[in-house]
Amino acid sequence: MRISIATLWGMGLSLLLCAIALSAAQGKVNFSGTWILDKSQSDTQQLTGMRGGAGKGQDASLSMVIEQQGTTLKVTRTLKAEGEEKRETHTYKTDGTETTNTGFRGESVVTKASWDGDQLVVSSTRTMKVLIKEVTVQSQGVWSLAPDGRTLTIDATLETPRGEQHVKGVFHKQ
Repeated sequence: MRISIATLWGMGLSLLLCAIALSAAQGKVNFSGTWILDKSQSDTQQLTGMRGGAGKGQDASLSMVIEQQGTTLKVTRTLKAEGEEKRETHTYKTDGTETTNTGFRGESVVTKASWDGDQLVVSSTRTMKVLIKEVTVQSQGVWSLAPDGRTLTIDATLETPRGEQHVKGVFHKQ
């Protein structure tokens, strides 16, 4: 039995396309890069803790540097507001393993992250001391990447002592 070069090439192409389809079906996109918050498309006050508009908080900015390798996602957020810069670095395991990190105010942040198709679902519980009592804030953010890989949208729901809040952050890749 003789197999032509064209047949071998066709089989190889088919295998390559199957591999691409299989990796796409797993839905694991790569969020690596430097991301800048687009204030015009985002809920700025909730994300930066600062009021938009004239005066105070107008110059607030939020950026993220994301490093993704295998099931590890390292996110360094930098918040610049009112002449101050605050930074927090969190490491997540995208296989659903629980991780514990420290937030902007020194609070404990317990997080689980897992894939839902090509979206990453990040669920966190922040416990912080406000005046003399502990306050817990739970959040669930759904991270999605635009097809061109240049826009990251995080749609989040927060459960706070003041009730449920919905927050949207739109980031553009530098």
